[in-house]
Amino acid sequence: MKGLQSNAVPSPVAGKDVVVLTSGYPTKIAVAVKPGGSGDVTDTRQVLWQYAKGTAYVPSPIVYGDYVYLVTDKGLVTCLDAKTGEVKYEGGRPPVGTSVMASPVAYDGKLLLVSTDGDAFVLKAGPKFEILKTNPMGEPIAASPAIARGRLYIRGERSLFCIEAGKGRS
Repeated sequence: MKGLQSNAVPSPVAGKDVVVLTSGYPTKIAVAVKPGGSGDVTDTRQVLWQYAKGTAYVPSPIVYGDYVYLVTDKGLVTCLDAKTGEVKYEGGRPPVGTSVMASPVAYDGKLLLVSTDGDAFVLKAGPKFEILKTNPMGEPIAASPAIARGRLYIRGERSLFCIEAGKGRS
């Protein structure tokens, strides 16, 4: 399909029957494409929807369950229906102003968003914006968290945090 005609720094992400591509500079755009087409699918039904705000220059979006979550460089969160692009909420704000470079991760019905200001925000996944917890990590975080074998790894500016399921902060 035709490119986004902007700096597509975030990685494309995929969910059930959808691939989401985004760009946040100079133009903000998110495009959802149904996989499996052939040839140039720009003007076909393979393109499910487009959304022209709420994207970031660096952080990638995430598809989790039936929704795609976009995060801006300032930590504002938008939730869209992954198949239709219907806006469930937009501009959800963390409890403190922040900057984000890391991509969010999802686990156990939650999203984790970390900031260059040193905070980790746990959001409830779903069509309603809700911050469940804010965890100050004590140092800037620019790398995306990783989840493996029941452990959450967060690389800060000076430290590598490992939080085991049921044994750390939520």
